[in-house]
Amino acid sequence: MVTGAEGLVGSNLIPKLAKDHEVIALDYLVSRDRSNLPEKIYYINHDLSKINIDELPEVDLVIHLATISIERISETPIYKEVNLSSMLKIIEYSIKNKADLIFSSSGSVYGSGTNFTESSMLNPLSDYSSMKIIEENHARFCSENYGMNATILRYSNCYGDTTYIKNKFYPGKKGILRIFMENALKNKPLPIIRGQTRDFTYIDDVVDATIAMIGLEGINTFNVATGVETSIESIPSIIEGVLGRKVKTQFVPQRKIDNLKRRSLNIEKISKHWKPKYDLKKGLELYARKLQ
Repeated sequence: MVTGAEGLVGSNLIPKLAKDHEVIALDYLVSRDRSNLPEKIYYINHDLSKINIDELPEVDLVIHLATISIERISETPIYKEVNLSSMLKIIEYSIKNKADLIFSSSGSVYGSGTNFTESSMLNPLSDYSSMKIIEENHARFCSENYGMNATILRYSNCYGDTTYIKNKFYPGKKGILRIFMENALKNKPLPIIRGQTRDFTYIDDVVDATIAMIGLEGINTFNVATGVETSIESIPSIIEGVLGRKVKTQFVPQRKIDNLKRRSLNIEKISKHWKPKYDLKKGLELYARKLQ
């Protein structure tokens, strides 16, 4: 089972998994007429935070990607309870089925800084990030006390999104690189916040890293990133090279949530299982083809 099936990671992961596995997709849509997935995929359309796990089919692996974004939680704080309730349901479901769990956490748990390892101090700067830490800790507790195999993946700024994001009961959000690429293609200015850096990870790399975690035993935590710190202010010139034309920019104020200057993650630990294939230029080239 893959939860958050309609999101950026889920909608790219499921078709690849379906080549070799029976896959159940779970998400909560207003209408499946605007689905991001092939019709042939077995689909459960339900609010995960309120689902009866006894009515779900048996599985041997759960990949829990469902989450309400940092922006939506900032706007509607009660949504953080939906994230936590969903995680509790999934852990209960995994234990009942004796299923392995792969859980998507976030690099945002570290706060601001560079070269974070999995053992670095955590410094959440938002309700969203704080809840991710609580969810991680509960997964560890259940792994240690119930024998559940659990792998926690701290994704770093995934990009490559072409999904419908307004067809969910808990609406999705556009990441910064989606905003940049869509604005550039429409000849609109790219909104730049001065002095910030991020570690951007292309969606194909994220999918491959997630699949590489299947079958791991015990409790594991890995960063999923490139390990490369990129200045936001440098991205317009990369996009210009990708598109072959000039783009417009405008400087905007810092946002109030997750207000950090720099972030990059160390990927030495995961490198024995997976290594990224795409640098930012190549990833943006592939992304531009998807959007055009």
